[in-house]
Amino acid sequence: MKPNKRLMAVLGLVCLFLMVFGGTALAAKKVIHVWHTETNPLSRTAVANIVERFEALHPDIKVEAEALAWGDLEGKIMASLAAGSPPELTHGQPITCAAFQAKGLLMPLDEVVKAIGEDNIWDQIKKVGKYGDHYYGLVHAAGTSLLIYRKDLAQKKGLKGPKTWDDLLHLAKQLTMDTDGDGKTDIYGLTIPGDNLFINILLGELTKANGGILFDDQNRPQFTDKCMIETLNFLKELTKYMPPGWEGHGYRETFANMYGQKAAMMYQGYGRGASLIEEYAPKDMANSDYFDVWIKPHGPSGTKPAAQVDEEPWLMFKGCKYPKEAIEFLKFFYQDDNYLEYIQTVPIHFFPITKSLRRNKAYQETPMIKKWKGWLDVQGYYLDNDLVKPTLVVDWKDMAGKPYLMEILGSAILKDMVMEVTKEDVPPEKAAAKAQKRAEELIKDKGYAKW
Repeated sequence: MKPNKRLMAVLGLVCLFLMVFGGTALAAKKVIHVWHTETNPLSRTAVANIVERFEALHPDIKVEAEALAWGDLEGKIMASLAAGSPPELTHGQPITCAAFQAKGLLMPLDEVVKAIGEDNIWDQIKKVGKYGDHYYGLVHAAGTSLLIYRKDLAQKKGLKGPKTWDDLLHLAKQLTMDTDGDGKTDIYGLTIPGDNLFINILLGELTKANGGILFDDQNRPQFTDKCMIETLNFLKELTKYMPPGWEGHGYRETFANMYGQKAAMMYQGYGRGASLIEEYAPKDMANSDYFDVWIKPHGPSGTKPAAQVDEEPWLMFKGCKYPKEAIEFLKFFYQDDNYLEYIQTVPIHFFPITKSLRRNKAYQETPMIKKWKGWLDVQGYYLDNDLVKPTLVVDWKDMAGKPYLMEILGSAILKDMVMEVTKEDVPPEKAAAKAQKRAEELIKDKGYAKW
């Protein structure tokens, strides 16, 4: 055989071998992109472990899971939609889900709900992502805002949990203390995060606790209403007992005020803070004998407490490349063994959405759950009695009826109003009127005004 013919024969055999035996290796895997907001190392490891087990069962699928900070997520979602290449799955806020669903951008997750068992999902969870007969969002886990307090200091002064806002003001005053007698405050009565997201969360739940609404059925803002003016006056008084610079504190800095013994109460605390206390507080204080939770109070025009629920739903976008494979991954994610590993990474903040996992003995025996049970009991009270709503949602009908809430959140209108009252000494009525005008203009511009 001539050299060139011999070479041709060898190449032909190689090609035949690759076609017959290497087809699987050469075939491109189906890559699904999963974006989530749990950036802590334990959660990232749990997700990676779940992905590894899923890929072992599905060798034709590759899952690229990416943990993103909240500040980065929204921008990345919008950029991916603009580019026509959205991820298969991403976390989003409930009001994000509402906005995207209203624009027809989401695919239903009904198959996942069916696999879990609709009756196996807690009723409160179902309200977040269900529109009509379909689920366009499915919460990964739930946790509520908490009023955390220094139990040891309260007991020394004989103080009890607040029922009303006046009670909370009294507590804040009593717990603002000069402990070393140098004439300077060492412990402030209360601390809250001052960034835009948390001010919006705070104002939403205070409005609900004071019997008010943020927007009426015609989508007109109600910022000049009596309930809002009472809320702004309350915040103005409350900030007298907060540490200097609170308006510039993010969530982590605010929690540092708690475990660093600079503040006696934290209004916008969350269950994940128990992990921060265990890590950073003095070891003899890192327990619920020193850091416990009270049920939040209601305002003068309200009758019930209110809190915010932190429960980001999974979203699946139209136009993603592999929706069927993404559905299979979510089904796998919620299987008890996999879901338990994920939930146990932040056990005092991650309430399982499934009844089966909450009944699971391995879940109930989680050491942190046993140690911080009181924190979970208060969250359970809020959830079971429908006292919690997502950010800026006062009534459940707001989820489907007010798709502009995401724009309100991003506008910083509410934060500016609060800061004008609390930091610039602007009269509440004047600050509210300014915010009312800005919000009306925004809603008109977006085409949602019905008044």
